[in-house]
Amino acid sequence: MLKKYFISNIQIMLLLNVLVKPIWIFFIDRNVQILVGHNQYGLYNALLSLTIIFNIVLDFGITNYNNKTIAEDITRIKKSLPNLIIAKSLLSFLYFGIVFLVAVAFQYDEHALKLLGLLAIVQFFNSFLQFLRSNISANHDFQLDGILSVLDKIIMIFICGFLLHSTTYKNQFVIEWMIYAQIIAYLIAIIVALFIIVKKYTSIQFNHFSFKEMIDLCKKSVPYAVLILFMAIYMRSDSLMLERLCSAAQNGLYANANRMLDVANMLGFLFAGILLPMFARLISNKGNLNEIIVTSANIIIPISLGLVAFSFIYSQEIMVLLYEDHSEVLTWIFRIVMASFPAYCIMYIYSTLLTANGNIKLLIAIALAGSLLSIGLNSLLIIKYQALGAAITAVVVEWILALAYIFYCIRKFSLPIQLKWVLKFVLYFIFMLGINMALKNYTDSLIISTSINAVAFVGLVYGLKFWDKKILVGYFKSNS
Repeated sequence: MLKKYFISNIQIMLLLNVLVKPIWIFFIDRNVQILVGHNQYGLYNALLSLTIIFNIVLDFGITNYNNKTIAEDITRIKKSLPNLIIAKSLLSFLYFGIVFLVAVAFQYDEHALKLLGLLAIVQFFNSFLQFLRSNISANHDFQLDGILSVLDKIIMIFICGFLLHSTTYKNQFVIEWMIYAQIIAYLIAIIVALFIIVKKYTSIQFNHFSFKEMIDLCKKSVPYAVLILFMAIYMRSDSLMLERLCSAAQNGLYANANRMLDVANMLGFLFAGILLPMFARLISNKGNLNEIIVTSANIIIPISLGLVAFSFIYSQEIMVLLYEDHSEVLTWIFRIVMASFPAYCIMYIYSTLLTANGNIKLLIAIALAGSLLSIGLNSLLIIKYQALGAAITAVVVEWILALAYIFYCIRKFSLPIQLKWVLKFVLYFIFMLGINMALKNYTDSLIISTSINAVAFVGLVYGLKFWDKKILVGYFKSNS
């Protein structure tokens, strides 16, 4: 039953996000970059990274803490919600101050500071929406959370799609217009989320507000804040360092290579969002953790390895399709950054388990090590190899951290070491890589190769018993 419940929610979330987010990334975000050029988009991407790194000041770990505690006891929402709303509003002033001070220290010009201000507003709204969604997902209302996870993107697609395809506005399009669309979209999504919470769970009564309780909640969230800060540094500092140490154009090239990884990582974010409250409740009820760990790994890791095998062999064809760029450098950057995708998937499972268990000090130590390693390697490799150096750093750091999370989960939860299970993943990857290498000798067509990859993927995941036919059949019967 637990597996069916997990697969049911993953299916709903995945369907909604697969239908919407790739449209945003490939048809809107990509077209904006092509239209405004590498320099403008590279600057935008670096400033976006800066706002994301310090995003934790907006949240202070409140969202993760709230998701975990509400999942353990849904009745806490009535008292905690008003306190945390006010806390997040007050933290926004600190956030804006820090972001602008750092930007001035990095010697950004007036135009960049204007973009930064708009992006900071976007991050404020995004953080607020994530917090509101955490109350919904904590109650295991994953269908509603799934709708909210794509609502802002749907609105942005309509606004930006109109501007990009309008003969009146297309030639005048500037990067600021995309940011304005994001602000409008997040604001509408926040209003909808607030309406759902008030209607379904509790009214927001600020007579429950207590300054002392708000301070206590913020204090409890501090470890989560530190953790997310370090995670943001090792995941986003490469873009900022690349733009500052090299050029906005190099950062634009790096953004091109990362675009498909961003789409792929969408799957991992969905898993983490569902797994955190599920792990928290299982730990609280002393349930079977290994069952969900194996099920989630069997779903997401074969997908990631299959995508890496396909991307490595057909990298040039993919880059030509997306950007009409035949450069060998972009092809190699793309191959390298895609190699980090399975590591991200591993982290989404095992780091989420440690978070749900409250092992925050351990997570902070791992994330700090990752941050120092990322900054150190980027300082050396970016200067020498530019965007290629940032890609090498990313894949090294992500895989080291992924292995660290696995190691500590095995120790903390006495998880069985299943070598045969791991070897099945290795065997699967070798098969997928071999299939694509053989395909490449016969065709460069992405349509034909994608179709054959899909057939091979289904055959292998069932043949190697990653996916259990009985569970899926039972799920679909129960929903028919």
